[in-house]
Formats: sequence, structure tokens, C-alpha cells
Amino acid sequence: MLFYVKRHLALEIAVTFFLGTVGLWGIRAGNLPVDLRPTAASIVLGIAAFVWLAVWTRLVQYGYQVAKGSAYAQQLTTSLAKEFADARPLQMVLGGLTAACGEEIFFRGFIQARCGLLVASVLFMAAHIGRRDIRVISYWSFFQGLYLGLFYMFTAKLLVPMIAHGLFDIGGMIYFRDFMTRSEKPA
Repeated sequence: MLFYVKRHLALEIAVTFFLGTVGLWGIRAGNLPVDLRPTAASIVLGIAAFVWLAVWTRLVQYGYQVAKGSAYAQQLTTSLAKEFADARPLQMVLGGLTAACGEEIFFRGFIQARCGLLVASVLFMAAHIGRRDIRVISYWSFFQGLYLGLFYMFTAKLLVPMIAHGLFDIGGMIYFRDFMTRSEKPA
């Protein structure tokens, strides 16, 4: 579902504001320790985590191509890219930032702190379930949630997965928009 929310900036902002609000309420009500203070180390680690997510995702895409063939990989990328083909720069930046803040406060700051890494990763995946043609990407979201949760667990800084998630979403929307532009050009 959260894949589709990103297509509409107002809806993206509303949903992530809701997730962030519920997450902050849960953090405060549960007296959970959450560190959002920016430090040079948390910023550098967030950028490094983004690079890891980007490289890992590219390897997964390559794996689809090897395992299922180029046509399958192309169709899968096209199906997902169609969701972001018309994304404007403001939508890409705000969509990435709001998702990073709202989703990370909710899934990592609240759910993971309260219920554990695996529960937070499964719920993160469930929130990203999509249509049948991109369902495999939904399953991939479990591992993205796991990695974001591990970044948080090992650094104890919520800003680390926030930066990684935000940069990843912004980069993904740019990549998919460019992918659709290139695939629509006559050969």
C-alpha cells in the first residue's frame, strides 16, 4: 500500500504524518528510548546505510535477471517504475523525507522498540504489499525493513535509518522516473 501512497504527495504527507504521530505517541506512552539528535557520525552512517541499501537492491535486481531472465526483470522494473513515472522533483524530495520520518518513527522507533526487529520487519513488509505484478518487491520490503532495523539496532540512532530510508526513496523515485523516460524513447 505504501508504494501507491507515494504517487500522491498530499496522501503521502497525511499517511506519514499519521504514522509518525502514532509512533511518537507509542514512544512516549511506552517511555521508549529514542535518540533523534543529529551527529556527524549518525549522518555519515545514514549515508553509508543508504549506499548499502542501494548496492543490495541492485544485486537483488541482478539476481532476478539471472534467475528469471531479462524479460522478467524488465517487466518487474517497469511495473514498479510506472508508479513513479510522473513524480515531480518536489514530490520526490518531500515523499522521501516524509516517508523516512513517519515510517521510521513508527516501524523502528515504536514497533521495533516495543515488539522486536522481526515483528517490525514483517509489519513493514505488510505495509508495502502491492499488486500481484510487484508482489515480489513487497517481499523485498521485509529485507529492507530488516536492514533499516539493524542499522537502528547497531547505532541506537533513529536518524541513521531515517537518512538511509529517505535517500533510498528519493533515489528510487529518480531512478524509476529516468527508467520510464528511457524506456519510452523510440529505439
